[in-house]
Amino acid sequence: MLVMDKKAREEAMMQKIQSGQKLESLDEVTEEYKDNLLKLMIAQADSELAGAYGYVPWIEGAPTMAEKLAMATIVKDEMRHARAMYELLDRLGVDTDKLINEDKMKNRMKVFYEPIRTWSDLVMFNFLMDRAAGHQLRDAAECSWGPWSRSMVQIEKEEWMHVAHGEHWVKKLSASETTRPDVQKSLDFWFPKVNKIFGKPHTDTNKTFQKLKLKQRDNHEVRLSWYKEILPLLEGYGLTVPAVETVE
Repeated sequence: MLVMDKKAREEAMMQKIQSGQKLESLDEVTEEYKDNLLKLMIAQADSELAGAYGYVPWIEGAPTMAEKLAMATIVKDEMRHARAMYELLDRLGVDTDKLINEDKMKNRMKVFYEPIRTWSDLVMFNFLMDRAAGHQLRDAAECSWGPWSRSMVQIEKEEWMHVAHGEHWVKKLSASETTRPDVQKSLDFWFPKVNKIFGKPHTDTNKTFQKLKLKQRDNHEVRLSWYKEILPLLEGYGLTVPAVETVE
């Protein structure tokens, strides 16, 4: 009887997913769905928090008072995004205090351990990484888990405001013969690292995410969408853009 219950639950869940309906309760989902949902949400929560931490020193390090305020606003936004994600996880029974204080090393992408040494590094990271996050948030905003999907709508809008900040400064610094070499150096440093955050193409894990509509696209599809946006912009600024590569 238990096997039949599990099978009936999975069939009802998949019917909802395939019809485009949102799932709202853990009573509706399988363990497989819950495990994969948590994997993605925990990764996003930590990325939001790590992103905020990375920007904090640049409140002081920004070149003007206006930029100090802009950086403080970005940090505030990222912390709010992190809080929203941890609140969603808390509702799913996750020990979020443990995640934040003890398990952060398990969930953090390597890119967040890289040093941001100069203002040029900061704005290039802002340009590349926040835009990459925006593409990944688009998939989350369309996902099958209702609470996560709805939360992502506002977060996605704010993430693209951060992208505009990075775009403004990369363009500005690239326009000067004096600062363009520094911007190119920052691009060469950050590009391969941000390229990796999309993950490997065509993995079994990603196929499961797509089946459950927790992701809409393969990792490499998202990477290519990101690259097609940044390529004409950066080339238009007079920068040499590395070739996009898959991650093996």
